[in-house]
Amino acid sequence: MRRELTTVRRQFTLLMLVSCLLCSALAPITTAEPTTQTHGLSITPLRQYLKATAGTPAQSSLTISNLTAKPLNIHLSVQQFSLTDYTYNYQFTQPKNNWLRIDTPNITLEPQHTQTVKYNLSVPAKTTPGGYYYTLLASANLASQGIDSTIQAADLLYLTVNGKLSYTSELRKNSISRFSFGRPFTYHLDAMDTGTTYFFAYTTGTLHGWSARPATTSAAHMLVPGTIHSLSGDITAPVLPGIYSASYGYRTDSGQTIMRKNLVVFIPPWSVAFLLALLLIVGSLIRKQRTHKSRTKESNLS
Repeated sequence: MRRELTTVRRQFTLLMLVSCLLCSALAPITTAEPTTQTHGLSITPLRQYLKATAGTPAQSSLTISNLTAKPLNIHLSVQQFSLTDYTYNYQFTQPKNNWLRIDTPNITLEPQHTQTVKYNLSVPAKTTPGGYYYTLLASANLASQGIDSTIQAADLLYLTVNGKLSYTSELRKNSISRFSFGRPFTYHLDAMDTGTTYFFAYTTGTLHGWSARPATTSAAHMLVPGTIHSLSGDITAPVLPGIYSASYGYRTDSGQTIMRKNLVVFIPPWSVAFLLALLLIVGSLIRKQRTHKSRTKESNLS
């Protein structure tokens, strides 16, 4: 009987060693991505969030910096921008109005110098309240090693015309990974801004169960009227295997919350190895018991 227990213990130790190696092999490998910093033309701030009253002139400014080793003749212009569905890539077009006028559209900057440029904002009376989106673009020609190139920097202006504004959205599509073998549960959301101006959404997700971890919340995602934005997030895996209820969705800074629920299954690699080891031990004990009974029966017959 002691030999049988020793054999079982050896088999269990071997299987646990294999499971540890398996977990190590399946663990994600992360590497640091190299970062690069370009030097040329700089504009600050990169984004402006302004509010204006229709019929009332306003003024703001931006700062241009020449980070090159040569003087730059810089031209400033105004464009409008929109965002594409799902990816939210920028699309720039010529402005359909003349609400923005730059005081000094052409400036010359010496190397490593900066200059503040003012611009005037004039929204016509009776303009529909809501969001309007512009780009203040700084451009300059730069010659380097006999090659002429154009360098640019942009300031994105999110303009809200005051009035009766609507901050609403709807969830067009949602999904979540139903099974996890050690990694977080990833969910995807397609959210559409159905209101009249932009606002920010924060994805959030959590599991409900006996070893679930606290909820996780993402950084802010901007939603722009009339467009669909693809959002995603991760829910931290629980400690123990099992079936859990996942709640995931987003909340907005205007107070709207949209959530969805699904059942998910967590099966970490170590639990599979443990189950196999347990089945092997039980099977080995059953075979030993059958062999012992068979020998006892043969001994009694003889």
